[in-house]
Amino acid sequence: MQKNLFNIADAKNRYMKTSETHQPISLHYHIKNVGKYELDKVYYEDCIEGMKNLPSESIDVAIADPPYNLSKGGNWKWDNSIRLPGFGGNWSKVMAEWDDMPLAEYFNFTLAWLAELKRVVRPSGSLWIHGTYHNIGIINFALQLLEIEIINEIVWYKRNSFPNLSGRRLTASHETILWAHTGKAKNRKYYFAYDKSKNLACPEDLLKEKGKQMRTVWDIPNNKMRDEIQFGKHPTQKPIRLLTRMLQISADKGHALLVPFAGSGSDCVAAKYLGIRFLAFENDSQYVEICRKRLEKSEIPGRLIENKKKNQKEEVLLTVETLHTPRAARAVPSLIKWTGSKRSQAGSIASLIPKYRRYFEPFLGGGAVLYFTAVPDSVAGDLYEPLIHLWRLIQAEPDKVVEDYKLKWMSLKEELDGVDVNKWKRGNGIPKYYYEVRKRFNEQQAPLDLNFLMRTCVNGIVRFNDDGKFNNSFHLSRRGMEPQRFKSIVDSWHSVIQGVNFMCQDYLKTVAMAEKDDFVYFDPPYAGNRQRYIEDLDLDRLFSTLEDLNRREVKWALSFDGRRGTKVFSCAVPESLFKRQLLLSSGNSSVNKVLNGPVEDVEESLYLNF
Repeated sequence: MQKNLFNIADAKNRYMKTSETHQPISLHYHIKNVGKYELDKVYYEDCIEGMKNLPSESIDVAIADPPYNLSKGGNWKWDNSIRLPGFGGNWSKVMAEWDDMPLAEYFNFTLAWLAELKRVVRPSGSLWIHGTYHNIGIINFALQLLEIEIINEIVWYKRNSFPNLSGRRLTASHETILWAHTGKAKNRKYYFAYDKSKNLACPEDLLKEKGKQMRTVWDIPNNKMRDEIQFGKHPTQKPIRLLTRMLQISADKGHALLVPFAGSGSDCVAAKYLGIRFLAFENDSQYVEICRKRLEKSEIPGRLIENKKKNQKEEVLLTVETLHTPRAARAVPSLIKWTGSKRSQAGSIASLIPKYRRYFEPFLGGGAVLYFTAVPDSVAGDLYEPLIHLWRLIQAEPDKVVEDYKLKWMSLKEELDGVDVNKWKRGNGIPKYYYEVRKRFNEQQAPLDLNFLMRTCVNGIVRFNDDGKFNNSFHLSRRGMEPQRFKSIVDSWHSVIQGVNFMCQDYLKTVAMAEKDDFVYFDPPYAGNRQRYIEDLDLDRLFSTLEDLNRREVKWALSFDGRRGTKVFSCAVPESLFKRQLLLSSGNSSVNKVLNGPVEDVEESLYLNF
């Protein structure tokens, strides 16, 4: 047994002999090979043997997703003929030979591949290692033995994790990722795109705020897009969006990525999207074939052009525009409670939206769907100027919005603390402060006054009279949202809407900018709905706009009509315009309760052209 133990001292000496001069990270645009291996390929070969053939310090970054060594214990499986919510198909626990080693053998195996990674990754580069509690302690110990410094320990939180069926443990909801480098602890040279890490827009991550330092807890759902699994999948396959983030902050275009455990090739696909060269090993021919098909299918981020001066071909990397999916969120924070709000439906609507480049919402209002769909360069429009100005303030000056509300709320509280609210009657102009703000808003249209009124009026309902004046009364039984809670809501929205263009303009101008791969969501005033700040909707004009989008191959969704109780609010949308019509529940009509009396169930139609 002792003869088979990995010789750590020998590995250190072998590494030191090749580390007298450190090569900086270089660009590999014109390099075809690393050692005997051609770049941008996956090789059917054992990774340890393969890495031994690579020159020292020839790789800029590595992502290792080794066996977790957890194929132990009994077999678990699920037959989907037994109906159970949350289980969409047959599955079974991974029980693979490559994932089941005796502890000593697994430790030696870990030391062997890590030692090779230390040798081939430049001190100016870094390496990422996936694991769980089954193996991450062993990997951490091996890194320390090999004197590979850990930069950060990342907790990858999987909010849609698989449930624990035994009922004897907590549900495992995270994996661990170690980010390390091969240089010296006192002279760190590893590449880190710090500014990019701060400014990355991560709409699916509820913890990441654009413009703030990236944390070591990443909230990234584990679900894969259809194109990630269309040729087959690996039991421990990682989502592209996780791997993309890792590469975005630790590598740049033209750098070389090494993937010792390729699996189904997700790391290679992510690298290809970002213009990063790659070299990968996989010892299962089935997965090598999946890698090949995926890489052939994925878009190439570069093209060959003729250099007339040098009469030679050179690779020019092009920008690949990312297609987005709506972010995951438990609920939409109540920022602007606008008439016809889609807060109760927003999650359902967002779940139907296909991948998109930019998001357009021409009738913004309270923007509930925007919370799920906002990405940089999106366009959100509305005709009502104070509303758009308020959105811009929340985007650019959130502290100003919060502080203004706090001062107004304190003034209101001071007045309310000195009187018996139970003796008041609605409509007698009390509290004076509320009606002073309302009067001033109707005269000056200041967006921060509108914000205060929405937070303190009856049920937060925005209502205008025939002259376009805000006319809702103060909510006698409530004092408005407390400033601290309001601040948390503003902060949440502020991080989500960075890069969105808020435009005060007619909806036709907004959607005129939409192109193929963009998505447009329409939520215009419904039949029977009197939103005073918008002129009567010209249906012919709306339908003509939808037809034009169809011709331009722009996907859209339209929330338009429905029913409240037994009353139907309908308008015949031409069947030639849409492919599907869904009926979504909106719960009860609080507006109708306030204005007309009874509480009634509400359902709304959603039309889709895809």
